Amino acid sequence: MHPRRLRQNRRIHPGYLMSGHDRLSSLIFEHWSRYHPRMLAQLRRQNLLQQTLEETAERFTDLLYDLTMVRKMEHHQAWEIAIREILLPEESPST
Repeated sequence: MHPRRLRQNRRIHPGYLMSGHDRLSSLIFEHWSRYHPRMLAQLRRQNLLQQTLEETAERFTDLLYDLTMVRKMEHHQAWEIAIREILLPEESPST
């Protein structure tokens, strides 16, 4: 299913496919909590955490769709690429 259709289905049927999206948002949140605490604190202060989580999860699923459905890549390979491209590397202690 195309990502736009997934978004439409979520609007039409509350809760439809949201559990997967929630798990992905939780994965992203946990990554940020562990490896990007300053960024996470800044997003909270700016009241942008939920919006940024949703946007990041959407970019992640769009990239997975492109890699698996359009480019016909194996899911595990696409997942690894999406992790590398979407989840930022660990913050350095000096920044």
